[in-house]
Amino acid sequence: MPSPISNSQRVPAKSGMPFNDRTPTIARYALAHRDRRRPAFGGRGITALLAAGVVVVIVLLVLQRTGRQDNAATGTDQTSSIGDQRRVESSNADLPFLDVTRQSGIDFVHHNGDEVRYYFPEMIGSGGAFLDIEGDGDLDLYLIQGGQIGGDLEQHRNQLYRNDGTGRFTNITVGSGADIGGYGIGCAAGDYDRDGDIDLYVTRLGTDVLLRNDGAGQFADVSQTAGVSNDAFSTSVSFADFDRDGWLDIVVTNYVVWTIETDSRCYGRSGGREYCAPGEFPPTVDKLYRNRGDGTFEDVTKAAGIHAKRGNGLAVICTDFNDDGWVDIYVANDQTPAHYWVNQRDGTFVEDAALSGCAFNRDGVAIAGMGIAAEDFDDDGDYDMLVTNIRDQAHLCLRNDGGSFTDVSHEWGFGGWALPYTAFGVAVFDQDHDGQLEAMIANGAVMRIPEPFVVERPYAMPNQFIRREASTKRYADVSERVGWPLSTVEVSRGLILGDYDADGDIDVVITNNHARPQVLENQTDGGNWTILDVRNAAGGPAINARVRLTTGSQTYRREVRPGQGYVTSSTPHVHVGLADATSIDELAIQWPDGSTERYSDIPVNQVLTFVQGGDKP
Repeated sequence: MPSPISNSQRVPAKSGMPFNDRTPTIARYALAHRDRRRPAFGGRGITALLAAGVVVVIVLLVLQRTGRQDNAATGTDQTSSIGDQRRVESSNADLPFLDVTRQSGIDFVHHNGDEVRYYFPEMIGSGGAFLDIEGDGDLDLYLIQGGQIGGDLEQHRNQLYRNDGTGRFTNITVGSGADIGGYGIGCAAGDYDRDGDIDLYVTRLGTDVLLRNDGAGQFADVSQTAGVSNDAFSTSVSFADFDRDGWLDIVVTNYVVWTIETDSRCYGRSGGREYCAPGEFPPTVDKLYRNRGDGTFEDVTKAAGIHAKRGNGLAVICTDFNDDGWVDIYVANDQTPAHYWVNQRDGTFVEDAALSGCAFNRDGVAIAGMGIAAEDFDDDGDYDMLVTNIRDQAHLCLRNDGGSFTDVSHEWGFGGWALPYTAFGVAVFDQDHDGQLEAMIANGAVMRIPEPFVVERPYAMPNQFIRREASTKRYADVSERVGWPLSTVEVSRGLILGDYDADGDIDVVITNNHARPQVLENQTDGGNWTILDVRNAAGGPAINARVRLTTGSQTYRREVRPGQGYVTSSTPHVHVGLADATSIDELAIQWPDGSTERYSDIPVNQVLTFVQGGDKP
């Protein structure tokens, strides 16, 4: 048997809204925006109400001002002032993560163009990616910038940071070719041209951009020559080889049909301006590009059947859900039924979400699907899904049974603790190496919160850390119980996972709308682990390769899948927490072309590289 090459040893708020988790999403938005054309308060009692409100606001503003003055004295950016007041700076190993944003060298600040115009796209971004830009083994960081809609979109540009190998980042944007302008939303990383280095696809409000890496971390915009011309309001994107020809294809989710000219003026229940619901704009179709293998792509959206359905696409995940060896596509749509595109193995797809049980929740409601994570939650060999949802509705947890799905949100615990929050990004991984999967949820509102966590940022919400309870086998919010250091309150969107400091555990970067990101260093110091760098014969990440590890009586199943969550791309490496196992008895890798290679007696606590067809070293 071939053997691996060792690279290294190396507080809920009350909603105040007249609906519950059984109210259909469309109805929820209608209720929230029912007073769109008139003020929500009036008549007798308004004076007393306003007087009481003024008193409360004055008290809260005084408290906020005190915090701002404290931060001004330390030179902290105002956009993260609340986080700096509450941040835990201790290296206490009992805390799951330590916020090291200021020490990391990441000085990026996202701009959404907030000019009190309430343009609909302002609340959507933004994302980013972990990727190794020059092949030195360290995860570098790419962050997507927004800008001022209708203004100078070249003023604010995407930023590229090089990892120096110790977890400290240096801004190398200028001259990298990756510093593109335009109103960016998300991105995906993958080796589309099979030259062994990592390229980038960037989604934008307007024409998307494909950035080709020259292998030394220098990028060039090849969108036009490659034939990538999506000019819609795109959000998430994923690389995957849908036709099993060895070349990565591209699927792009498009949100709604929107222009400045067609933007609506919407009002909240208080009578003030508010962001509109997506139902104010027409849904649209997603895009599918087939890689020709010569550096160009063919738009096969119509030929593959993807044009047959419209929706409000926010997130996409690509994996073989029905275990037939071919990659399928699941799209989380906002207020419209989800799409489940089943690969027909002939270049076409059939949309089968309703019949397969994954278009709606158990009540027949099309949820406000935001982000997606897929893992084998119940250890039965296939990939289940967790889809994040809007405030006052439970997240959607779908148990997979051979490509048919059942809503088990309440049975598995993804119910009550989610209701006070609007969630976008979601990540599922083993944070503490105990062999059990944890989850992180990135929260941020899209409508003003009746009782805001931060007065000056009425869309900001705390993020959450989720663990499976040993006693109940249900997932619960343990943020406060574990002394959660992520009490920084921002309008969070994406979660980027990767071991950027090369210590064997998974760290996280949280992208925030109109604010700085947060760099979170994992504090785990116990339990064994493995990180697998699984590559195709060309040397690039073998996206959608599946790994099965056996240690004693325990079996773990993972997949090379950097594109999941919401508008982000995480490490292509496979990380598995192994608890107290001291070796891996057997490792099987099923490559994207369907072939399988097996290895035995694998050491733990190392980063190991596996190349398809590689000989024993």
